[in-house]
Amino acid sequence: MNVKQLNKENTQHGMLSNFWFMLKEQLTFDKKPIFVWILRIFSELVVSLLVIYFPKVVLDSIGQSISSSEFIFRIGILTIVLIIFKYTSFFTEQSVIIGAIRILNMRFYIGKDWKSLDMDYSMVISKEGKMKIEKGHSAINRNVYVNMASYYINLVEFLKSMLGLISFSTVILLLNPIVILILLVTYLIDGVVSIKIQQWEIGVKEERAVVNRRLGYVLDDISNSLMAKDIKIYKMVNWINENTSKYINESKELEKKVQRKYTYQQLIEVLLVFVRNGGAYFYLLWRMFHTDMTIGDFTLYFGAITGFGQWLSQIVSRVSGLSNASYRVDDYRNLIDTKDHMNRGKGAELPNMTAPCEIKFEDVSFQYEGSDHAILNHINLTVHKGEKLAVVGNNGAGKTTLIKLVCGLLEPISGRILFNGIDIREYNRDEYYRLISASFQNVCLLPMSIGMNIGYNNNSNMDKRKLYRAVNLAGLDKKVISLPNGLDTELVPSVVEGGINLSGGETQKLMLARAIYKESPLIILDEPTAALDPIAEQEMYMKYNDLTKNRTAIYISHRLSSTRFCDRIILLDHGTIAEIGTHDELMKLSGKYKNLFEIQSQYYKCNAKGVED
Repeated sequence: MNVKQLNKENTQHGMLSNFWFMLKEQLTFDKKPIFVWILRIFSELVVSLLVIYFPKVVLDSIGQSISSSEFIFRIGILTIVLIIFKYTSFFTEQSVIIGAIRILNMRFYIGKDWKSLDMDYSMVISKEGKMKIEKGHSAINRNVYVNMASYYINLVEFLKSMLGLISFSTVILLLNPIVILILLVTYLIDGVVSIKIQQWEIGVKEERAVVNRRLGYVLDDISNSLMAKDIKIYKMVNWINENTSKYINESKELEKKVQRKYTYQQLIEVLLVFVRNGGAYFYLLWRMFHTDMTIGDFTLYFGAITGFGQWLSQIVSRVSGLSNASYRVDDYRNLIDTKDHMNRGKGAELPNMTAPCEIKFEDVSFQYEGSDHAILNHINLTVHKGEKLAVVGNNGAGKTTLIKLVCGLLEPISGRILFNGIDIREYNRDEYYRLISASFQNVCLLPMSIGMNIGYNNNSNMDKRKLYRAVNLAGLDKKVISLPNGLDTELVPSVVEGGINLSGGETQKLMLARAIYKESPLIILDEPTAALDPIAEQEMYMKYNDLTKNRTAIYISHRLSSTRFCDRIILLDHGTIAEIGTHDELMKLSGKYKNLFEIQSQYYKCNAKGVED
């Protein structure tokens, strides 16, 4: 997917579209809050009308010299009704907030996290993909009054304010329509200013997202226990402090710009309040002294004018809130609606899962988006069924990229990759992943048992025989036997109470056991012995044929001595296959492979001699 396509997806859907989207999400998640919204609007409207009507009843009753019992009855009834609806209003207001929090946590959070995990890997690692994920995270990450879930709160309050405005307008029309005109014009100006400033703030969200991402990276370094050793040993604290201060200052400057805009808005509001309220109240006082308006009528109109202004103010505030929430809904939808360019529909039929496979590269080239540098350039290669292929080369030669292409995590910019003669793009993406067992350099341990980390299944469905075989072949059996709970031992103690941490070598063995357990036609091992000691490494080599039995295997290693048990070796250099053959054949070529092998051999010889001395 290119940048143009991504930018087309990064669109603003509009207020109406977002309204239907959020309403549909709410109805899908839970319909009950809709009735709470209606009750909230109705109860608050009744309370507001009673508040301005109550003083009129009191004053008119006094002026009419009614009996004390009738006076108490009138006031009592109004008081009881007011208390009931006031409580209902308060209860429903809290219920609306709680409902927004529920859908935020149980639908939007999960939706965002699931999409981030499920979307194409090539999208996740791209600049545009990272920006989408960052914005999607920001859309739900702040408190419920400002994130996308605030849409529901603002929507309910907006509808309530609109009905309140209509009700109070009806009262004021009995006084003079010109009063409404004055109030509307001033609040219209206020609303336009508010929306303009809101749009300006949204305009800088790209800059804000970049600053937040940089700051988050530095702060993650501080809180990452895995980096604590490097930070201390290599005195990275100064760099972290300097950059933290730098990014915090950038964030502060950005927020200052926003606050200055809001300060200007507040100054304009003060002027508008003086014009509209002063004019309205002056007219009301004039009517009081020049017409037959009663004190009760005065208080009713006075309350209506004050309430009218409050309703308008709330409408302006809620429109601003809805606008802000709608932009955040846009960010969420842009992430959720991101289209995968790999096949997610019906795909080609999967081959036999128990038989080895053939992998074929046909003129495959690849470069990362935004880069002019080709990582792989016109690769042509066939990995035969049941073959054990070693991939070697210096750092940056393209070894890991080659593996990611085979796994379907990345897509070639030209050429194609065939799995048993079928272009891998013709397979359903998720079904294709079933064909591959892989042990990557960057590991993923979850806070669950060792057995579950290997088998990734419910305990009731886990094949214990396969599990024990995988643990034994990976060389993790001695560690498991030494643990009181064996395979049921929980990992990640920072999350699971009583959990344990595995050493680097033990973790690598667990990753290998995971790849063995899956029993896919293709097994990929990316530096599987990097964290193993020499004895454990040798034990793994001795078991390599058992590890890869009835499978096609691709093995990546910097240690050329470990590739001798493979059927063929390819040496990648500057994105091309520089040499290919068996170990003996490559040594006879006296090329780059032999040179690298002898350099490494010399190092091991010198190292061994140093130990003897």
